[in-house]
Amino acid sequence: MRTIRLLLITFLTIVWILILLAYFAVQTNYGAKFISQQLSKLSSYSISIGKVNHSLANFYEISVEDLTIKDENQHVTKIAKLIIGFDKNDLWQLKHFNYIVVVNGELDGSKIEQASISANVLKLVDSTVNVSLNDGKDSLTFRQINGGIKPFNVSDQQSYQFELSSQQVSFNHFLVDKVLLQGFQREGTIYITNLGGNINDGFFVSKLKILADKSLDVEQLKLNNIHVQSKDNQYFAQYLDKLPKTTFRQLSMLNSSIQLPDYTIEKGNIETTNIIYDKQWHFNQSALVFNADNIVWNEKPFSSVLLQLMLKNEHDIAIEKAIGIWNQGRLSLNGDWKDNNLHIDKLLVTEIDFKLPKKIEQIILPESLKQIDIDRLSILKGGIINTNPDYPFNFVDFQASGSKLRLVENRKLGLFNGQLFVKANNGTVNKIGMIYPDFSVKFNEQHQALLAFTALVNGGMLESNAIVNPSLDKLESLHLKAYGVSSIFLEKWKLVKQLPNASHYTLDLHGEIAPYSLSGTFFANGNRYNIEPQH
Repeated sequence: MRTIRLLLITFLTIVWILILLAYFAVQTNYGAKFISQQLSKLSSYSISIGKVNHSLANFYEISVEDLTIKDENQHVTKIAKLIIGFDKNDLWQLKHFNYIVVVNGELDGSKIEQASISANVLKLVDSTVNVSLNDGKDSLTFRQINGGIKPFNVSDQQSYQFELSSQQVSFNHFLVDKVLLQGFQREGTIYITNLGGNINDGFFVSKLKILADKSLDVEQLKLNNIHVQSKDNQYFAQYLDKLPKTTFRQLSMLNSSIQLPDYTIEKGNIETTNIIYDKQWHFNQSALVFNADNIVWNEKPFSSVLLQLMLKNEHDIAIEKAIGIWNQGRLSLNGDWKDNNLHIDKLLVTEIDFKLPKKIEQIILPESLKQIDIDRLSILKGGIINTNPDYPFNFVDFQASGSKLRLVENRKLGLFNGQLFVKANNGTVNKIGMIYPDFSVKFNEQHQALLAFTALVNGGMLESNAIVNPSLDKLESLHLKAYGVSSIFLEKWKLVKQLPNASHYTLDLHGEIAPYSLSGTFFANGNRYNIEPQH
């Protein structure tokens, strides 16, 4: 009996020694190599382990150092230290764990989604996660990410919550620093309750939902002190086009500046509600308020700009208020834009020095401004200059009022309808000075333009009336009376040539306008002279 007992004790001692030897052997470099080889044989991955550690103080925990995993496409996952806490209630199953801690790991996001394991808690410490998007065309990288997900189970739709921070997140070449991400998943919808980070010297905060169809529902997005400078006009489009369908319930961009080739915004603020981006912008009773210290749009500078809009839909926008400073004067208007037609209820212009563009008749506006109508126009104490060498003019202390005006028709600039009254303190036409010029135009039922003009010229006075055809290229009639004004001025104004010298006369003309090719009669000193076309 004693011999059997001695043999049993000896056997158990040997078994225990072998277990201890195996236990300590596993934690050596040779043991780690042996485990790597066996795991590689049992899976489709190439696995390398630097060291395996276990502490009796944490009996249900094992740690692995210098873990490298390669798949058949040579995608590499590296983890400096992996800590696994086994589920003490089900110790021998190897697909669910109490916790998993990844320290200083470099993970492939797509591989995480394919993982067949789960844990009550997944914790990341100073790790990097790379995510490939849009069939590898785009990349999203989280660097020095810390935080956790609980529970972690990519194959189950159960609810979970997460809290993560990342020192830097990059989407292609766009960088965001010190990102915080908090939220939870419930019934197929991911609720991000807190998303924020730094962009250059600015920051953003947001709340949103990722819906089951992968579209985004952004409850709030606020950006502050954002500064963008690029030589590419498509700078924003290149990122917006990567988004799925996105609804912005509230979008704000404050104290920010944008500098692109076509436009510049300095110290701008924009707040908008209920807008949708789905490869293009969509509106549904959306509101927008925008202001900026300075704007340069197509090389035209504006300052102290305020814009308040109601975006009914993509083709119908109410302009509740638009004001700004341009050419040292102030603009103020309200109206609406609908189906590429801009309708202005009231336009007030004060102290603006306006320079007419060259070859204004050749300018073709974009399709979005096919027609422009103004119900009421007021211009106070401004100036207007035309530098066209064929017919230069300049008016100082310029004032105008108008009603039912159409300034653009079929994308062409001009005056096509309405009533316009203009007067100035003084001015010049083709270098001929005049005082108190007064001009008016209106249209009759035949859509002909009826013009009237008076001015003091060189101590005398001119009065004229004219009728221009609807296409504004033919003068149906021009009747001009001069009192004490030399007829030489008519030649300098390129109306006629080689007139008899007179200071009191009457002139009646008709013919083509551009270029002038006029004929008619000239009455002076009791004589009548016929005028033939000059071109």
